[in-house]
Amino acid sequence: MYQRSSSGHYFEILLFTLSSLLLYHTGVGFILFLVPLQIVASRRGIRSLALAAGVFFAIFLLIRFWPSVFSKDHPLPDILGAIEIGVAGVLLLGMIVVNLPLRRRPRTLVMLLAATALAGAAALPAAVWLSGTPAFQQSMDMLFAEVSKTLSGVITPAADSGAAAFFAQVLQPARLRRMSEAYLLRSLLADYAILLAFSWWAGQAAASRARAMLGVVPGFRLSRFRLESGWLWPLIASGALVLADLFFGISVWAYAAWNIGLVLLFLFGLQGMAIVLFIFEKYRVPRLLWFLLVVGLVILAASPGAGLFIVLAIPVLGISENWIRYRIPREAAPTE
Repeated sequence: MYQRSSSGHYFEILLFTLSSLLLYHTGVGFILFLVPLQIVASRRGIRSLALAAGVFFAIFLLIRFWPSVFSKDHPLPDILGAIEIGVAGVLLLGMIVVNLPLRRRPRTLVMLLAATALAGAAALPAAVWLSGTPAFQQSMDMLFAEVSKTLSGVITPAADSGAAAFFAQVLQPARLRRMSEAYLLRSLLADYAILLAFSWWAGQAAASRARAMLGVVPGFRLSRFRLESGWLWPLIASGALVLADLFFGISVWAYAAWNIGLVLLFLFGLQGMAIVLFIFEKYRVPRLLWFLLVVGLVILAASPGAGLFIVLAIPVLGISENWIRYRIPREAAPTE
């Protein structure tokens, strides 16, 4: 409920901040922890968001440092703990950047990409520094040794089967680390952009009821999302560099090409989903079928056989709108 009093205002901010902290510390809920903060931004504005983010980060640090301050048996957070603190801080700052009320504010998409670029600028020197830090390398070796041990206990194929030899190779700590680093370095910015975009959209949607009660018409609808044709050129350029990396190798430039390409592929995927939702709205398809479609796409994307097809088909649908007009309103004349 929207609180109009000053005390109710701060109580509401505290409630959403505590919800965000709870989600952060519940495993899978990590992907949702920014949503309550975006609800604060949508309902109360940038100052309330900054206050909520500050309270979140203060309590977050208190949780991390409290045991070591009051007990000698608990050391200060190690280097992996310091990285976690840095990641949480960058995510909170990104949410603030996305919601900045600039005088000549560009569209939210531009703000999202600006936040992603700032995160990349912060991650680059951190990655270079960590690569030469012995304590970090030792922590990573210990981490992947533990992961390898856990996965080996879960995956137990027959000893005389070919799968046993395959998993014995894949689950080696060094192999797991190389695969994880290759994925992370090539998709870090895309993962960041997806998390921020999802959190902004989910927070906006959750706050839409309160905006309607105040007589404010909700602004963003996914079915209206559209990219200009100029976005095709950076996608083509990054795609060419990705292919060059796959066939020839282009050193450190590959990481930039993969990250930029995946971010753009995600944006055209949003446009593909916008086309589907527009068609559903046009023909008044029940929302239950919308939900079933999304669940079906997620299941197919996670399956080994159809996953790659789904991941590529939705962005290709969005890309094709540069030449094919899909979103024709019901009231449009036949010749339009």
